[in-house]
Amino acid sequence: MPIETTVVRTKAGHPVLRAVYQGGLTVADAERYVADSVPGGRFEHHGHLVLGKIADVPRDVQKALSAAKPDPANPPPVALVIESALVRMITGLVMRLSQNANTEFFKSEAEALAWLDGAMTTYAAKRNKPPR
Repeated sequence: MPIETTVVRTKAGHPVLRAVYQGGLTVADAERYVADSVPGGRFEHHGHLVLGKIADVPRDVQKALSAAKPDPANPPPVALVIESALVRMITGLVMRLSQNANTEFFKSEAEALAWLDGAMTTYAAKRNKPPR
């Protein structure tokens, strides 16, 4: 399976969709992942922890993955784990165009989960705030 997903919890108990990108990711795989992640999807309001062969994702698949349009005022947090500093920098430049300002890059899964714990607390607080 090109995207292996499991749900994990942060120390504070926030749900996080852990996605490991294997090789051979297709546009159809990306579309299924996005459908599960957008409002109304089964992983709505989950943080995202992305690992694996992120740098190997083809451009058409990247475009399909960026089709999700999160709430710009409160997008769910996304943590990408990329071990190489150079690849983190290049991927960071590309991913900033994804329109999710709540995306960060890490060199380890432990660092990413620690950040997600705090980011999900902020996300949940904003989500539960009554409208003005």
